[in-house]
Amino acid sequence: MIFSESTLESFRNILHCPSLQIFAHTDWGSNNPSHRELLRAEIQKHTSGTTLYHSVSHTHDLGMFALCEFPIGVDLEITLRVQDKVVARISTDEELRIAPNPSALWCAKEACFKALKTFEQPSVVSRISVGDWKKIDSQTETFALLNSTDFKSSSEGRGIVRQISQWSFCFFVIPS
Repeated sequence: MIFSESTLESFRNILHCPSLQIFAHTDWGSNNPSHRELLRAEIQKHTSGTTLYHSVSHTHDLGMFALCEFPIGVDLEITLRVQDKVVARISTDEELRIAPNPSALWCAKEACFKALKTFEQPSVVSRISVGDWKKIDSQTETFALLNSTDFKSSSEGRGIVRQISQWSFCFFVIPS
């Protein structure tokens, strides 16, 4: 388990998603040629007969998915691989100025993009505006989707970015 039960409970409270479940495994990383099939099978096992939403993300050595009763987006990045110049291409100067770091901003936009597939997902991530960052602890920040009405979202949603070791994890939920 990548997150302790107390951390997961904290995420559930912050995101207003009591059903939030997070699963991660090294076999689901893209280094494994079978990672997509393994992820699909695991998601099917946990969602069969339910109405839960899910979202998937992976790096070379780790894959994960999250389940929630509301639309959810997940992003997982190797923190040092996120390049400032790439984040600058999809972000405004204001977003860059107020975000905790480029990796957090990248992950936030990616997770929002994925959650918006239930609404009117934009054609490009740069149309997504995130902000209202709040520091929870040395590893954790929360944020909101600032332009949710552009996508006919039911709310601005709430997201959380957690940086652990070499990874940045992000979860974004749009409660109805």
